[in-house]
Amino acid sequence: MDLKSLFSDEFWFEVGKDDFMRGYATAVVVIVGLLILLVVIRFVAWMLFRSRRCGSIVVPNAGGELTISRDAIEKAARSVLDEIGELNVRRIQLYRQGKSYSLLLYCTFIGGGKGLPEISGELRPRLLETLRNLFGISSLRKVRFRVDTLTGEGAVSAPAAPEKAKSEPSEAADVNSGI
Repeated sequence: MDLKSLFSDEFWFEVGKDDFMRGYATAVVVIVGLLILLVVIRFVAWMLFRSRRCGSIVVPNAGGELTISRDAIEKAARSVLDEIGELNVRRIQLYRQGKSYSLLLYCTFIGGGKGLPEISGELRPRLLETLRNLFGISSLRKVRFRVDTLTGEGAVSAPAAPEKAKSEPSEAADVNSGI
């Protein structure tokens, strides 16, 4: 079948000729329609729920709004992050998703004493509390970490697998092995 015959009147006459072909054509149209609907729904959801980089956070105040720049937020965050010796934060980005904000910290993990889950568990509440106390930011919901590199100083080797006890080969093992 070529493309030219798809647009001919005879093809569509044959499709509508009996009940089976009409049902088959209806099913194809319904499936294609559902696929198009799913693509449209996904696009709308992506537009509504995407996170965008932003340069400031707007904090409502009794006398109006306070606009706090990303640089001010970064300096306040670095004051808390400098106390942690296991992380070297290279860049801080601010994202907005709807009415809530999130920080993304690009960092190098130096390691040493604590692991990253333990450090992030301690750091997130302190960072959120510092920004809430300094600027009144209550819309900052997430602090995300992106660890790009691990320095050689903090590289932790995996624990060695326990060695099996070496024993003399037994005759029972040889019975089933075919030797």
